[in-house]
Amino acid sequence: MIKNKSKTLVIVFVKEPKLGFVKTRLAKTCGDEFTLCLYELFVKDLINTLNNNSYDFKLCAYPSLELVNKKFGDFNNFLQVDGDLGVKMSESFKNQFQNGYEKIVLIGSDTPHITNNIIVESFEKLNSNDIVLGPSVDGGYYLIAFNKHTFYKNVFENISWSTPKVLDQTLQKLHTKNVYLLDELNDIDVLEDLNDFYETYQNSFFKDSFTLQFLKETKSWKNLML
Repeated sequence: MIKNKSKTLVIVFVKEPKLGFVKTRLAKTCGDEFTLCLYELFVKDLINTLNNNSYDFKLCAYPSLELVNKKFGDFNNFLQVDGDLGVKMSESFKNQFQNGYEKIVLIGSDTPHITNNIIVESFEKLNSNDIVLGPSVDGGYYLIAFNKHTFYKNVFENISWSTPKVLDQTLQKLHTKNVYLLDELNDIDVLEDLNDFYETYQNSFFKDSFTLQFLKETKSWKNLML
């Protein structure tokens, strides 16, 4: 068993940072090289936010660890299992609860602007709720969190992943549970999302992030909106 500095953990789902493999919907309009660079900065910004806090964090990678560890660092990272997104998330929770964690927050890499306050709020709300969800504008969720004793694997079964139905279907499965909903955030999946993100956050707390510095220096992507 891995020794934990904390009983609380953040899992970040990431893909191997390879050309043509990440954020493919965005790459269709912005190009593979720009999108890969942007994706790597998303993950680096998330690591900056999660680093040096009272909780642990780990990257959960697909399909292999070598490039992820080399590019981003090894934080006791581990692999996603084979299967659909629900299986991957369910097994990640199960795996890390078995490693001794009491509370786990799982996020993706599409919301680099998630704040430490949101993470801390999620852990705190697990004291009085069975599950915490962070709704995303597209009808999915950017965060899901459980206590070890309230983990409910059925919430990941028979969900229409990558559709606007994800959150509603998830909540239907949780109608007998105490659910806490965080503030809504916008995933960055397509060019319109990227433009909205830039307009919203370019002068915000996030203005000095790797992501926004790159977008400010690489204005060619904005021409695609014309």
